[in-house]
Amino acid sequence: MMISYKEFGFLRLAAFLPEAELAELDDWEFEDEVWVGEALGFSEWLRLKSDPDVLRSLAIDFAEFPADAARFVLQELELPIQPGMSLVELDQILGPRVAKQQYLSDRISCDYLTPEPKRYRISCTVLNDGGLTYLVVMAPPIADPHELRESDALQRPH
Repeated sequence: MMISYKEFGFLRLAAFLPEAELAELDDWEFEDEVWVGEALGFSEWLRLKSDPDVLRSLAIDFAEFPADAARFVLQELELPIQPGMSLVELDQILGPRVAKQQYLSDRISCDYLTPEPKRYRISCTVLNDGGLTYLVVMAPPIADPHELRESDALQRPH
């Protein structure tokens, strides 16, 4: 499951949405790091400012991201999930959760770690009525499983 870190690092949002007006991000703060990147609404593709050539985090807001482009991104990631999936379906595909957060009564966010050797942190926000609506995929070192402690993850808002 999942593409290599090198392949992930080369991905760019503009390649999937060539006609879209993307916002360029600079000095973007997220996960206690400073980033650069591209965004379309709440869909953000981020590279560490200290390593600006390598994608480390991508987020897709399925509510506003074009459906065809979302399918293509998931295929490129070799991530066998799709918008609208239930929490049960995600658990079956992604395995045990390493964290969960529920700040609003109509949704839950759960974090997973993909199996070795290509370990990514995947965060899924799932609506009670509507399924998977938001996805974040993070590559190491940001997604380092040794640094991801459940107590920390439970305190991080999405």
